[in-house]
Amino acid sequence: MKRKLILAVAFVCTVAIALVAGTRIINALERKSYTATYSMQAGGLTRSYEVIAPVAALPKQAPIIVVLSGITAPIDDEVQRDRFVPYVDAGRAELVYPVGIGLSWNAGGCCGKAAADKVDDVAFLKALVAQVDPGHQHPIYLVGYSNGGRLAYRMACSGAGFYDGTAVVKAMPMPGCVVTRPLTIMQVESLDDPSVPFKPGDRGRESPPATVEIARLRATDGCSGHLVTTSYPSAKIVTWSKCTSGRVGFAVYDTGGHNFPPPKGKRQPAASSVIWAFFTKTAIAPLPK
Repeated sequence: MKRKLILAVAFVCTVAIALVAGTRIINALERKSYTATYSMQAGGLTRSYEVIAPVAALPKQAPIIVVLSGITAPIDDEVQRDRFVPYVDAGRAELVYPVGIGLSWNAGGCCGKAAADKVDDVAFLKALVAQVDPGHQHPIYLVGYSNGGRLAYRMACSGAGFYDGTAVVKAMPMPGCVVTRPLTIMQVESLDDPSVPFKPGDRGRESPPATVEIARLRATDGCSGHLVTTSYPSAKIVTWSKCTSGRVGFAVYDTGGHNFPPPKGKRQPAASSVIWAFFTKTAIAPLPK
Protein backbone atom coordinates (compact mmCIF):
# COMPACT_ATOMS: atom_id res chain seq x y z
CA MET A 1 0.00 0.00 0.00
CA LYS A 2 2.79 2.37 0.96
CA ARG A 3 4.60 1.60 -2.34
CA LYS A 4 1.43 2.36 -4.33
CA LEU A 5 1.03 5.68 -2.53
CA ILE A 6 4.66 6.66 -3.30
CA LEU A 7 4.18 5.74 -6.96
CA ALA A 8 0.96 7.77 -7.13
CA VAL A 9 2.64 10.83 -5.65
CA ALA A 10 5.58 10.43 -8.04
CA PHE A 11 3.17 10.20 -10.98
CA VAL A 12 1.33 13.38 -9.92
CA CYS A 13 4.65 15.26 -9.53
CA THR A 14 5.82 14.06 -12.94
CA VAL A 15 2.60 15.23 -14.58
CA ALA A 16 2.87 18.63 -12.83
CA ILE A 17 6.46 19.08 -13.99
CA ALA A 18 5.49 18.07 -17.52
CA LEU A 19 2.62 20.57 -17.53
CA VAL A 20 4.93 23.39 -16.36
CA ALA A 21 7.57 22.44 -18.92
CA GLY A 22 4.89 22.24 -21.61
CA THR A 23 3.60 25.69 -20.69
CA ARG A 24 7.13 27.08 -20.93
CA ILE A 25 7.56 25.50 -24.38
CA ILE A 26 4.24 26.93 -25.56
CA ASN A 27 5.14 30.36 -24.19
CA ALA A 28 8.51 30.19 -25.97
CA LEU A 29 6.79 29.24 -29.22
CA GLU A 30 4.30 32.12 -28.86
CA ARG A 31 6.97 34.67 -27.98
CA LYS A 32 7.12 37.39 -30.64
CA SER A 33 10.41 39.02 -29.66
CA TYR A 34 13.58 38.38 -27.73
CA THR A 35 16.04 40.54 -25.81
CA ALA A 36 19.83 40.18 -25.87
CA THR A 37 22.70 42.24 -24.48
CA TYR A 38 25.97 42.79 -26.33
CA SER A 39 29.24 44.63 -25.71
CA MET A 40 31.76 46.36 -27.92
CA GLN A 41 34.80 48.65 -27.77
CA ALA A 42 34.26 52.32 -28.59
CA GLY A 43 35.90 55.55 -27.50
CA GLY A 44 38.47 53.67 -25.43
CA LEU A 45 35.79 51.98 -23.30
CA THR A 46 33.83 48.75 -23.24
CA ARG A 47 30.27 49.74 -24.04
CA SER A 48 27.10 47.69 -24.00
CA TYR A 49 23.73 47.80 -25.70
CA GLU A 50 20.48 45.86 -25.56
CA VAL A 51 18.67 44.58 -28.63
CA ILE A 52 14.94 43.81 -28.76
CA ALA A 53 14.22 42.00 -32.00
CA PRO A 54 11.49 39.84 -33.56
CA VAL A 55 11.90 36.09 -33.19
CA ALA A 56 11.22 35.84 -36.93
CA ALA A 57 13.77 37.26 -39.35
CA LEU A 58 13.55 41.03 -39.72
CA PRO A 59 12.32 41.99 -43.23
CA LYS A 60 14.94 43.89 -45.20
CA GLN A 61 12.85 47.03 -45.47
CA ALA A 62 12.12 47.06 -41.72
CA PRO A 63 14.00 49.71 -39.73
CA ILE A 64 16.39 49.44 -36.82
CA ILE A 65 15.63 52.13 -34.24
CA VAL A 66 18.35 53.19 -31.80
CA VAL A 67 16.83 54.76 -28.68
CA LEU A 68 18.75 57.01 -26.29
CA SER A 69 17.10 57.06 -22.89
CA GLY A 70 16.60 59.97 -20.54
CA ILE A 71 19.07 60.56 -17.73
CA THR A 72 19.05 58.10 -14.79
CA ALA A 73 16.65 55.80 -16.69
CA PRO A 74 17.45 52.07 -16.81
CA ILE A 75 16.58 50.45 -20.13
CA ASP A 76 13.52 48.66 -18.71
CA ASP A 77 12.07 52.01 -17.63
CA GLU A 78 12.77 53.58 -21.02
CA VAL A 79 11.15 50.65 -22.83
CA GLN A 80 7.99 51.14 -20.79
CA ARG A 81 8.07 54.88 -21.37
CA ASP A 82 8.62 55.14 -25.11
CA ARG A 83 6.33 52.29 -26.28
CA PHE A 84 8.24 51.15 -29.38
CA VAL A 85 8.15 47.41 -28.54
CA PRO A 86 4.73 46.81 -30.21
CA TYR A 87 6.42 47.43 -33.56
CA VAL A 88 8.96 44.72 -32.72
CA ASP A 89 6.26 42.26 -31.64
CA ALA A 90 4.52 42.94 -34.96
CA GLY A 91 7.74 41.99 -36.80
CA ARG A 92 8.13 45.49 -38.22
CA ALA A 93 11.25 46.79 -36.45
CA GLU A 94 14.26 46.05 -34.29
CA LEU A 95 15.13 48.19 -31.27
CA VAL A 96 18.60 48.98 -29.94
CA TYR A 97 19.07 50.58 -26.53
CA PRO A 98 22.66 51.73 -25.92
CA VAL A 99 23.67 51.85 -22.25
CA GLY A 100 24.92 55.19 -21.00
CA ILE A 101 27.81 55.62 -18.57
CA GLY A 102 26.26 56.25 -15.18
CA LEU A 103 22.83 56.23 -16.86
CA SER A 104 23.75 59.45 -18.67
CA TRP A 105 25.02 60.78 -22.00
CA ASN A 106 27.73 63.28 -22.84
CA ALA A 107 25.90 65.63 -25.16
CA GLY A 108 28.75 68.15 -25.12
CA GLY A 109 29.02 69.46 -21.56
CA CYS A 110 25.86 67.78 -20.33
CA CYS A 111 24.91 65.57 -18.54
CA GLY A 112 25.77 63.55 -15.43
CA LYS A 113 28.70 61.19 -15.10
CA ALA A 114 29.15 60.79 -18.85
CA ALA A 115 29.79 64.50 -19.28
CA ALA A 116 31.91 64.73 -16.12
CA ASP A 117 34.12 61.88 -17.39
CA LYS A 118 34.15 63.31 -20.95
CA VAL A 119 32.89 60.04 -22.39
CA ASP A 120 33.01 59.91 -26.20
CA ASP A 121 29.39 58.95 -26.81
CA VAL A 122 29.56 60.21 -30.40
CA ALA A 123 32.23 57.60 -31.19
CA PHE A 124 30.04 54.97 -29.51
CA LEU A 125 26.97 55.81 -31.60
CA LYS A 126 28.98 55.93 -34.82
CA ALA A 127 30.56 52.53 -34.17
CA LEU A 128 27.21 51.10 -33.09
CA VAL A 129 25.71 51.52 -36.58
CA ALA A 130 28.11 49.04 -38.19
CA GLN A 131 27.76 46.72 -35.20
CA VAL A 132 23.96 46.38 -35.34
CA ASP A 133 23.51 46.69 -39.11
CA PRO A 134 26.57 45.42 -41.02
CA GLY A 135 26.46 46.53 -44.63
CA HIS A 136 23.59 48.93 -43.87
CA GLN A 137 20.91 46.41 -44.83
CA HIS A 138 18.12 48.31 -43.05
CA PRO A 139 17.07 51.91 -42.56
CA ILE A 140 18.50 52.94 -39.20
CA TYR A 141 17.03 55.74 -37.13
CA LEU A 142 18.02 57.54 -33.96
CA VAL A 143 15.54 58.58 -31.25
CA GLY A 144 16.60 60.54 -28.18
CA TYR A 145 14.59 61.63 -25.15
CA SER A 146 15.69 64.50 -22.87
CA ASN A 147 19.41 63.93 -22.17
CA GLY A 148 19.33 61.34 -24.96
CA GLY A 149 17.72 63.94 -27.21
CA ARG A 150 20.59 66.34 -26.61
CA LEU A 151 23.01 63.61 -27.67
CA ALA A 152 20.87 62.94 -30.76
CA TYR A 153 21.26 66.62 -31.64
CA ARG A 154 25.00 66.36 -31.06
CA MET A 155 25.11 63.51 -33.57
CA ALA A 156 23.17 65.68 -36.05
CA CYS A 157 25.57 68.57 -35.45
CA SER A 158 28.60 66.33 -36.00
CA GLY A 159 27.91 66.37 -39.73
CA ALA A 160 28.19 62.60 -40.08
CA GLY A 161 25.32 60.91 -41.91
CA PHE A 162 25.32 57.67 -39.96
CA TYR A 163 21.56 57.62 -39.33
CA ASP A 164 18.77 57.82 -41.91
CA GLY A 165 16.59 59.94 -39.64
CA THR A 166 16.46 61.45 -36.17
CA ALA A 167 13.68 62.16 -33.68
CA VAL A 168 14.28 64.35 -30.64
CA VAL A 169 11.80 64.29 -27.77
CA LYS A 170 11.81 67.12 -25.22
CA ALA A 171 15.35 68.41 -25.81
CA MET A 172 17.29 71.15 -27.55
CA PRO A 173 20.90 71.16 -28.82
CA MET A 174 23.66 72.23 -26.46
CA PRO A 175 25.21 75.70 -27.00
CA GLY A 176 27.52 75.57 -30.02
CA CYS A 177 25.70 72.59 -31.54
CA VAL A 178 24.38 73.80 -34.90
CA VAL A 179 22.92 71.52 -37.57
CA THR A 180 24.63 72.59 -40.81
CA ARG A 181 23.47 69.95 -43.27
CA PRO A 182 20.04 68.89 -44.51
CA LEU A 183 18.65 65.87 -42.72
CA THR A 184 15.43 64.09 -41.84
CA ILE A 185 14.53 65.13 -38.31
CA MET A 186 11.45 65.44 -36.09
CA GLN A 187 11.08 67.49 -32.92
CA VAL A 188 8.49 66.38 -30.33
CA GLU A 189 7.43 68.97 -27.77
CA SER A 190 4.69 70.00 -25.34
CA LEU A 191 3.37 73.51 -24.80
CA ASP A 192 3.85 73.14 -21.04
CA ASP A 193 7.34 71.59 -21.01
CA PRO A 194 9.15 73.26 -18.07
CA SER A 195 12.57 72.48 -19.56
CA VAL A 196 12.15 73.39 -23.23
CA PRO A 197 10.36 76.68 -24.05
CA PHE A 198 7.93 76.34 -26.92
CA LYS A 199 8.36 79.86 -28.32
CA PRO A 200 10.44 82.93 -27.39
CA GLY A 201 9.34 84.31 -24.04
CA ASP A 202 8.07 80.96 -22.67
CA ARG A 203 9.62 79.52 -19.53
CA GLY A 204 12.28 76.84 -19.84
CA ARG A 205 15.99 76.57 -19.14
CA GLU A 206 17.02 75.09 -22.50
CA SER A 207 17.73 77.20 -25.56
CA PRO A 208 16.69 77.93 -28.23
CA PRO A 209 12.87 77.63 -28.01
CA ALA A 210 11.40 74.77 -30.01
CA THR A 211 9.84 77.02 -32.68
CA VAL A 212 13.19 78.76 -33.25
CA GLU A 213 15.04 75.43 -33.69
CA ILE A 214 12.40 74.16 -36.12
CA ALA A 215 12.76 77.33 -38.18
CA ARG A 216 16.54 76.81 -38.28
CA LEU A 217 16.17 73.18 -39.37
CA ARG A 218 13.73 74.14 -42.12
CA ALA A 219 16.06 76.88 -43.37
CA THR A 220 19.06 74.52 -43.36
CA ASP A 221 17.13 71.96 -45.40
CA GLY A 222 15.60 74.53 -47.74
CA CYS A 223 12.06 73.42 -46.89
CA SER A 224 9.31 75.25 -48.79
CA GLY A 225 6.08 76.46 -47.26
CA HIS A 226 4.34 73.23 -48.38
CA LEU A 227 3.38 71.22 -45.31
CA VAL A 228 1.07 68.46 -44.15
CA THR A 229 -0.79 68.97 -40.88
CA THR A 230 -2.50 66.26 -38.84
CA SER A 231 -4.58 67.62 -35.97
CA TYR A 232 -6.01 65.99 -32.86
CA PRO A 233 -7.97 67.55 -29.99
CA SER A 234 -4.77 67.88 -27.92
CA ALA A 235 -1.93 67.52 -30.45
CA LYS A 236 -0.84 68.77 -33.86
CA ILE A 237 1.76 67.21 -36.15
CA VAL A 238 3.27 69.18 -39.01
CA THR A 239 5.63 67.75 -41.66
CA TRP A 240 7.57 69.67 -44.28
CA SER A 241 8.45 67.20 -47.04
CA LYS A 242 9.52 69.50 -49.87
CA CYS A 243 13.06 70.05 -48.63
CA THR A 244 16.51 69.85 -50.21
CA SER A 245 17.33 66.28 -49.21
CA GLY A 246 15.48 65.50 -46.00
CA ARG A 247 12.21 66.15 -44.17
CA VAL A 248 11.39 68.17 -41.06
CA GLY A 249 8.62 67.27 -38.61
CA PHE A 250 7.20 69.08 -35.59
CA ALA A 251 4.85 67.29 -33.18
CA VAL A 252 3.31 69.55 -30.55
CA TYR A 253 1.23 68.29 -27.62
CA ASP A 254 -0.93 70.64 -25.58
CA THR A 255 0.10 69.09 -22.27
CA GLY A 256 2.51 66.50 -20.93
CA GLY A 257 5.28 68.54 -19.37
CA HIS A 258 8.67 66.94 -19.85
CA ASN A 259 7.30 63.42 -20.29
CA PHE A 260 7.39 61.13 -23.34
CA PRO A 261 3.85 61.65 -24.74
CA PRO A 262 1.62 58.59 -24.23
CA PRO A 263 -1.50 57.70 -26.26
CA LYS A 264 -4.77 59.21 -25.01
CA GLY A 265 -7.45 57.59 -27.11
CA LYS A 266 -8.67 59.83 -29.91
CA ARG A 267 -7.30 62.94 -28.22
CA GLN A 268 -3.67 62.31 -29.05
CA PRO A 269 -1.47 59.58 -30.53
CA ALA A 270 1.55 58.17 -28.73
CA ALA A 271 4.80 59.92 -29.61
CA SER A 272 6.10 56.52 -30.74
CA SER A 273 3.24 56.31 -33.29
CA VAL A 274 4.03 59.81 -34.55
CA ILE A 275 7.75 59.08 -34.85
CA TRP A 276 7.10 55.77 -36.58
CA ALA A 277 4.82 57.42 -39.15
CA PHE A 278 7.42 60.14 -39.78
CA PHE A 279 10.26 57.68 -40.29
CA THR A 280 8.28 55.25 -42.46
CA LYS A 281 6.28 57.90 -44.40
CA THR A 282 2.98 56.31 -43.39
CA ALA A 283 -0.20 57.65 -41.82
CA ILE A 284 -0.28 57.98 -38.05
CA ALA A 285 -2.03 54.94 -36.59
CA PRO A 286 -2.56 53.35 -33.16
CA LEU A 287 0.22 51.16 -31.82
CA PRO A 288 0.15 47.58 -33.16
CA LYS A 289 -1.75 45.12 -30.98
